[in-house]
Amino acid sequence: MAWTYSGDPANSEVDGYRFKVHDTIATEPILQDEEIQYVLDTYTSENLRLYKLYEAIYLYFLRGVKRTLGPQQEDPTGRQQMAKNFLDDYRKKMTLAGTPTSTGPTTDPVFSMEMHTND
Repeated sequence: MAWTYSGDPANSEVDGYRFKVHDTIATEPILQDEEIQYVLDTYTSENLRLYKLYEAIYLYFLRGVKRTLGPQQEDPTGRQQMAKNFLDDYRKKMTLAGTPTSTGPTTDPVFSMEMHTND
């Protein structure tokens, strides 16, 4: 798997989406080229593509653990929250546009009125 970025988002579609999701630092790669290409090949809507990429980024940052060693610490919660904010923004866009964010319906209610009522 490879991580590449030319520095010119107009160079390729992968570079363009890598720029849009802010994954442009070679020393801190987040998504591989093949992962981005899979999303581009699978989905046609730009908003849905960005939603899926931000979803992958959010899940990547969820794996991070807060670490402390003496006075130094590493805390990924800021990146997790930033990725979640982007993900939530695109989820709202998808819901407003009526586009499903998965293969299921746009709204997938977990709870419903009187769901524990026994007839």
